[in-house]
Amino acid sequence: MASAAELKGRLETSIEDIIGEGKSPGSTRLFQFVEGHPLRNSLERIDSIDDEKMTVTYSVIGGDSMVGLYTKYQATVQIIPKGNGCVAKWAVQYEKVNEDVHDPYAAVDFISGVLHTFDEYVLKNN
Repeated sequence: MASAAELKGRLETSIEDIIGEGKSPGSTRLFQFVEGHPLRNSLERIDSIDDEKMTVTYSVIGGDSMVGLYTKYQATVQIIPKGNGCVAKWAVQYEKVNEDVHDPYAAVDFISGVLHTFDEYVLKNN
């Protein structure tokens, strides 16, 4: 049975709270990702949390994913109850520094991997 620490270890090696405690709007966190991940790190700020709608909105404000690529990268994660479980909806708004920059497919692949990792963990442990 995988522990929460083992689950976390598949995605990132550390999360450091830079501003705040990392769980409320305005908090800023630095994620260091596992070796082999397309990004080494990501600096993210929590913009809003809505417990009633089960949403969290955050902005990527620094790190490998932003350098020379995007002037804005904001994501909203919503958890939607469905049957005996839930569905995660992850929506992203971004602005490229210029038209030569690719759409953030690496982020989409990463998010898909995160969701599959959580699915695997939940299915094995419930």
